[in-house]
Amino acid sequence: MKGLDLIKGNIIWIVFGFLFFYVALILFSDANKIFDHFINIKIELILLMFFFGISSHIIKSFRQKEFLQMLDEKISFKQNLIIYLAGLSLIATPGGIGIFIKAKFLKRKFGIPNNKSVTVIFLERYHDILAGTSIILISFSLSFSLISVTLIIISSFLLIVLYLLMCNMKTFSFIQSKLLKIKFIAKRLPEVGPDESFFILTRATPMTKGWLISIAAWSLDSLAVYVGFLSFNVDLGYLLTSQIYLTSLGYGILSLLPGGIGVTEGVGNYLLIKQGLDLSIASSLVIFTRLITLWGATVVGMIFTRYALEQNANLRKTK
Repeated sequence: MKGLDLIKGNIIWIVFGFLFFYVALILFSDANKIFDHFINIKIELILLMFFFGISSHIIKSFRQKEFLQMLDEKISFKQNLIIYLAGLSLIATPGGIGIFIKAKFLKRKFGIPNNKSVTVIFLERYHDILAGTSIILISFSLSFSLISVTLIIISSFLLIVLYLLMCNMKTFSFIQSKLLKIKFIAKRLPEVGPDESFFILTRATPMTKGWLISIAAWSLDSLAVYVGFLSFNVDLGYLLTSQIYLTSLGYGILSLLPGGIGVTEGVGNYLLIKQGLDLSIASSLVIFTRLITLWGATVVGMIFTRYALEQNANLRKTK
């Protein structure tokens, strides 16, 4: 299973990097206090957190299905969900670029060309940033943060530039050709030729629909994190928790480091300490959130990647 071996090869070094960083963070933050915080977690709230997290991924998979359907590519809800979840296996790669592995699954099993699948995946990431930016803006009605405002300015500029690029395929193709010369990116980013997929998905109706679906999904993600905080007996309110979570995640994505390692945790800790939390509880919340959101998604992704690869293997045998 070359696909699974590729994922394992990428993830294992990223896992070691995170383990080293988390051990250092725990020791620096007082290991005994962090251990006590984890021992006293309210387990019943963890189950609720998982429910909201899973619901968020189901909604995001629905967004993928809608985008594919707009490009005249129809697949069943079950198969679409499997492909979406399989893509999570490489979410911890720099900038989350590893999710483009979904393009390979879509092409092998359903014959969907790279032009369409890469367009869908790119728009999914675009809407993730757009939704996160929107929710942070809404949170300003309750709490203002300079570091969050800075992120909004950067992400808004990025969103505008990316939208203009998507509307100009010649410029997009030029940038893609340059990116494909970078070995790391070339292995993960399928080449896309010029077609109308970007034009179709960047029209007003698809953009509005994608934005609304993404808002719903990321609102549930933030709710899951809020419930996770409650399990540690920390209640900062839903909007403020969403602002802290999405701001730290946003900076991690912009850093282009694997999983935003160090940056996401650092910003999260800083924002939590600003709210008057002790370093040990702040670090506990950050580590717990990352374990459930990032690594929980990665594990689920690897399970469904194996399943998707086995389906492909069985399909070839029947031909």
